[in-house]
Amino acid sequence: MTRRRIVPGSARAVVGIAMMLEIAGCSAGSFLSQSGPNRADLVRRAHVVARPIGSDQELRYALVPLNQATVALMGNEEVLQNFPPSPTRQKSADGLIGIGDEVAITIFESGSGGLFLPRESGTRSGNFVTVPTQQVAKDGTISMPYAGTLRAAGTTPRGLSETIRQRLSNRALEPQVVVSVVDRRVGGVSVLGDVTSSTRFSLDPGGARVLEAIARAGGPRFAAFETMVTLQREGRTYRSLLSEIARNAGQNVQLQSNDALYVSHEPRYFLAMGAIGQGASIGPLDRRFTFNDDHISLIDALGRAGGLLDDRSNATGIFVYRMEPRGKIEALGVKTSPEVPTMVPTVFLLDLIDPAGYFYATRFAVHHEDVLYISNSPASDLTKFLDIIVPASNASAAIKSITQ
Repeated sequence: MTRRRIVPGSARAVVGIAMMLEIAGCSAGSFLSQSGPNRADLVRRAHVVARPIGSDQELRYALVPLNQATVALMGNEEVLQNFPPSPTRQKSADGLIGIGDEVAITIFESGSGGLFLPRESGTRSGNFVTVPTQQVAKDGTISMPYAGTLRAAGTTPRGLSETIRQRLSNRALEPQVVVSVVDRRVGGVSVLGDVTSSTRFSLDPGGARVLEAIARAGGPRFAAFETMVTLQREGRTYRSLLSEIARNAGQNVQLQSNDALYVSHEPRYFLAMGAIGQGASIGPLDRRFTFNDDHISLIDALGRAGGLLDDRSNATGIFVYRMEPRGKIEALGVKTSPEVPTMVPTVFLLDLIDPAGYFYATRFAVHHEDVLYISNSPASDLTKFLDIIVPASNASAAIKSITQ
């Protein structure tokens, strides 16, 4: 007589699950759904594991709660990128003649019988003569009859007129000279990028500013608050947001010869992660939200991301990640040491259970590339745990009924 082995209920459930896995030819890793290899598999199957070089220190960050003092110091607007004082202090262009420019010269005399006007009356009208247009040579000079070779590049039309007058004063009758630039070939300003029509133009003696140059190119193709203007001058690069140039007259700088303006579409954005309201309706790539305005507050950003999920979010655990200057962090009361870098990883903590938190969020500015994270509530984590345990318990009961 064969004796039947009695297996306890819980043990029978485990044995039953193992038998099912063995029959199905599955491993535990392939039995549970996953989007890729887990950490244990990657570490276990690696042939070589790289070890840290030098000291393996964790990144040290500052945690700053959002309160009245924090909001007052941080301000309700992001300090946007502006042109520094170097280009903003430049004066307007002086209209100097350059190499390659074409100039026209007109000479007036007080009466006939002079150097350029014949004695016979009626042979020509007027008391002036125009010299054929000529281009400023590579060495910066032009040639003038009876005046010889003259230095033109680097002078103004008025200065060149006076030089020619002095050269002709001993030969012509009370000469008066007018010099005009017919075509400026050098020292122009280029405007290109996300504008209606790229252009290049020469600076007039009165000069031109950034907004005028962009207007000559037909204006920007995108909104001013997401359009960046890059100024290249003498091997250096300066950047400013177009909306700041339009709002601040000091940013509308004078342009100089050979300046280049590049207009680019650079929308500012923030990322929202965690228990946000749109988490269930959008894909991972849509977690980046553009500002669509000059400045936005934290409460605006939360609204843009769909708010907080009632069944998952922890209203006391709303975090904003960004890099902040060390000086500003120290002003917030965070103690630092000399080895702390210039830019400090900073996490701002908002508590919306406190009614004042909504007012703090309204006055706290979100910066470009900020990361907003809304943590899960403890009840949400408990629900996830139960979602795993309850189906497993039901499966155990089913296996138990089979094996009995």
